[in-house]
Amino acid sequence: MIWSLPVVGALIGYLLGAVPVGLLVCRLYGVDIRTVGSGRTGGTNAWRAAGLKAAIPTILGDAVKGAVAVWIVRALYGWLFPEPGAMSVDEATTRLTALQLAVALAGGAAIIGHNWSVFIGFKGGAGGITSAATTMAISPLVGGMVWLIGILVIWWGRISSLATFAVGASAFALFLSLALNQLSPWPYVLYGVIALVSVIIARQSNREQLKAQQERVISLW
Repeated sequence: MIWSLPVVGALIGYLLGAVPVGLLVCRLYGVDIRTVGSGRTGGTNAWRAAGLKAAIPTILGDAVKGAVAVWIVRALYGWLFPEPGAMSVDEATTRLTALQLAVALAGGAAIIGHNWSVFIGFKGGAGGITSAATTMAISPLVGGMVWLIGILVIWWGRISSLATFAVGASAFALFLSLALNQLSPWPYVLYGVIALVSVIIARQSNREQLKAQQERVISLW
């Protein structure tokens, strides 16, 4: 029964992540975000499509999706599998591993859902904001460092895709480094792999534009 939680977590994460916040927000302003700029549904393209008034709620909504999935999985664990009075070491280890895997899959599936939403023909965003916020929900320490790295990269380069790559790479690298030193569970490394691979695939066209020095630069003006 406990091993059903990772499956449920992945499903919850994907469905929450698949909610196309940017598309819904921009529709309020009479714009189909898929016809503007990159065609993605993330905050950067919402800015291009309908301005800051659309970008802010899009960013907030995309940030919340993965974090909520993680919180729901943890709450479900506490509700469905309350701690018994006495538990063997093996049973405690099994339950903890199942919870960690469920959290990792919920977070990773939320990023996949955001990038390839079933509700809009398996299209979506690039996963940068969703990855950063989900990482924060999984581990405030790692998440805080990922946010800092992403902010520094976007401030330095003013290129959204660079920040997205930095978020995915740093989440994976930090979770791997901590796991190797027995400071973080290995299932979280799986989440890092999913985050990194998801942003790399979603940003494939941007990599070509970066090589050609033709990538869009973010500007407030």
